Amino acid sequence: MSSIGTGYDLSVTTFSPDGRVFQIEYASKAVDNSGTVVGIKCKDGIVMGVEKLIASKMMLPGSNRRIHSVHRHAGM
Repeated sequence: MSSIGTGYDLSVTTFSPDGRVFQIEYASKAVDNSGTVVGIKCKDGIVMGVEKLIASKMMLPGSNRRIHSVHRHAGM
């Protein structure tokens, strides 16, 4: 069984036969499922504040691979 957007979800500029752009729909779903992020630019760098979403008490610590350490005081 193939996925819904097969062949039409490889590019942002490719429309499906019914006029949908799957990459935009995927991005919208990602935004709906994520927390709030605020970024502030200053003369020495940037400051970002991120809402920490608590998914489940059963989630193992360190299992979220979307957050990576850049420095001991910074992550992305």
